[in-house]
Amino acid sequence: MGPFERSFLFLARRKAVLPAFLLVVLGLSVGGAVQVNFAEDIFALLPADEPRVAETRIALERYRGLERIVIALESDDPAALASAVDEADANLRKLDGVKGVVSRVDRATREDIFNLYSGKAPLLFDEAFRAELEPRLTREFFAARLQDFLDEQAGKEGISVVSTFRRDPFGFDELVFQRFEHLNGGFRGKTDGVGRILSSDGRFAVLFVEADFPSSDTGHGREFMDALQAALPTGVTTHVIGAHRSSVDNAVVLRNDMHLTVATSLIAIVLLFLIVFRSLTPILLPLLSVGFGFIVALGLQGWLHGELSAITVGFSAVLLGIAVDYGIHLVTTYGSEPGERPQRAQLAVSHVGRPAFVAALTTVAAILMLRCSSFDGLHQLSEMAMAGIAGALVFALLAGPQLLRVAGPKSVSAQGLSNLLGRLNAGRRRLRVPLLVAALAATLGLGACLPLVGFDGDVMNLDGKSDATRESELAVQQAFGQDTLSRTLVVSSGDDMQAALRENDLNSAALQRLSAKFEGLAWVLPARVTQQQHLEHWQRFWSEQRIVALKRAMAQARAVRPDTGTELGFSEEQIEARFGELFAGIRMATPPAQLDPSDLRGKPVWALLASYLSESDDGVSVGATATLDPSSMGELRAATPSAIVLNKAGFVARMVGFIQSDLLLMGGLSLLLVIVVLVLTFGSAREVGIALVPVAGGMVWTLGLMGLFGIKFNIINTLVTVFIAGLGIDYGIFLVQTWRGSTGPEQAARRLQHAGAGVLVAALTTLFGFGSLALANHPALFSVGITTALGVTSALLLTLFVVPTLLEFRRSRKVQHD
Repeated sequence: MGPFERSFLFLARRKAVLPAFLLVVLGLSVGGAVQVNFAEDIFALLPADEPRVAETRIALERYRGLERIVIALESDDPAALASAVDEADANLRKLDGVKGVVSRVDRATREDIFNLYSGKAPLLFDEAFRAELEPRLTREFFAARLQDFLDEQAGKEGISVVSTFRRDPFGFDELVFQRFEHLNGGFRGKTDGVGRILSSDGRFAVLFVEADFPSSDTGHGREFMDALQAALPTGVTTHVIGAHRSSVDNAVVLRNDMHLTVATSLIAIVLLFLIVFRSLTPILLPLLSVGFGFIVALGLQGWLHGELSAITVGFSAVLLGIAVDYGIHLVTTYGSEPGERPQRAQLAVSHVGRPAFVAALTTVAAILMLRCSSFDGLHQLSEMAMAGIAGALVFALLAGPQLLRVAGPKSVSAQGLSNLLGRLNAGRRRLRVPLLVAALAATLGLGACLPLVGFDGDVMNLDGKSDATRESELAVQQAFGQDTLSRTLVVSSGDDMQAALRENDLNSAALQRLSAKFEGLAWVLPARVTQQQHLEHWQRFWSEQRIVALKRAMAQARAVRPDTGTELGFSEEQIEARFGELFAGIRMATPPAQLDPSDLRGKPVWALLASYLSESDDGVSVGATATLDPSSMGELRAATPSAIVLNKAGFVARMVGFIQSDLLLMGGLSLLLVIVVLVLTFGSAREVGIALVPVAGGMVWTLGLMGLFGIKFNIINTLVTVFIAGLGIDYGIFLVQTWRGSTGPEQAARRLQHAGAGVLVAALTTLFGFGSLALANHPALFSVGITTALGVTSALLLTLFVVPTLLEFRRSRKVQHD
């Protein structure tokens, strides 16, 4: 008599022991579970020691502007487009949940820029300014400006610009004002007469909306986005994009998918149990065992850590799906036997106990290797899954037989399924060699497809955005630039404003050296130290030789008076006299007053500048966004060691690297540990090899089919392979351990028949539960569902047809030898 039978008899005699034990465990578990604080921070799952993770967290926490809602209005009628922008602006400002709206560079801001930045060219004279200025210091440029001046003075434009021309004929201020175009957040285009932000072709106008709640609040977000959409004008095409729109799209498609898949899986599982057991009571035992395990796992986390990621809980629940098999095997074996309830319960636990224990042991050993992962979230996941599987196993093997003893289903309730497996086994025995040859051929063929398996590291492909949102993103990208929605964020920080601005200046200079297009405050608000350096640069640039050469070029220029047709020009002596204000500014007899943030704060222009600033008690951070070749990221990081550099492609590539290395490390260690456990349990290399057929062959089949059908691995379905591997190991162990416990061919055939029935019900339950996600529209759920369906089906076929065939080959040879 084995330990599981003895525990069954002991608990049957001492009826108070089991309830007391379960109540104590549940009490402690509930006590720990109520202490759990569920966190929604996805960064808690990522490698905590990885600098890019910390940098990304800081950037997202400090720059809510990354979550702005972008509204693009489209029309071929300029008047209708302008009217729509004004109507949308007015309506959106009245909307609950809107913190701010930017639809134009308004008149007050433009006047601010003119008044505050006129004559400030020396303060902004960096290398980029110099490169734009030098081509203007020619005879041809001055002649063109002189001609414009004469045309305007004669009334062609209806205004007089004598003072402006004499003070600034080369457009120093014009170059200064143009620098504010580098604060457009990557939306390349133009503005109309009143400052509306338009695309280059004038067909699109864009508005920016800042919500007063985060995009993760999808409950509020659904109502808000509906109200926002209703507030937009008719008569033009509207495009709404941004983090809030994407979050709501994902929430909607996830909700619809869950309704579909949950309903489908529940109906399928209920029908399965009704067909197999002709009753729904057998489903209670697997559910109770998994529920008990889950509460134990949650309670343990509460006592050990207190905080738990909600995402980790979700994936733990998936891994706990492995534990449902223990109760299913017990119920299936119980329902396949004749006799009274106590005898059938004792027989079921004697048949299932040891295989379930060994299967759980190897599964826990494999999951233990998640502790070796770089991802902190997988450490918690391993703790949750191991505790949950252990709890489910204890309940299934201790409480399960006692429940079946007093309230189990009728005798031979699962005999129909068992008989079906008997007929399948009879056919399998007749076709043993062809089946093995076919399985080997399939394995070799699908193994040849393994190089076709790809890895999709772009998390955007797992986004459940609607087709309308994707089309809107494409339209905005085409209208305002292909890089509009894909930027590199460079964050510079300091203890105070000037320190942060200085760091931003240095990092922006590095971007300029890399020929990167970027937006940021370095263009219009450098630190005081940098402004002083620009002044010195200006003074060095304007040597006496350069000033003399400029006067000579100006004296050589000619233009025609539009009223008389006579030619006009200036001598070098006249140049000095007529353009004295220009040369006074060039020589900087009186340097301009420096630009100071405290003087700009509170003025209309500050709203434009403040979008690149983040001020807190810990200091000041300044952001710059850039379009950068991915190959230059390493050089940028080396040139800006003090900056936070956030780039989606680089971040994803780094995480993909971690995942790939983790798969190799954890996969190798898990396989090694499982083999050690099986060798110690079975003591036979051949039996170990047979037990591993479902997991090894199943993984080859799954990966091969994925490569064949073009289904790529991603950051989500990669973790599902742990689940599939756990199931495959359990299936193989159940059959091998069941076969080992038989005393002869007839008993082996009958026990394999019962074990096969249990594996079939367990696999179908998994397919209906998790495989139903293949019906989902959300890319992440679909990838989980299709990967699970392929993996479980592969492992099931190998378990039912290959494993017993290999086991029987040994027995038949042994009988022949005897």
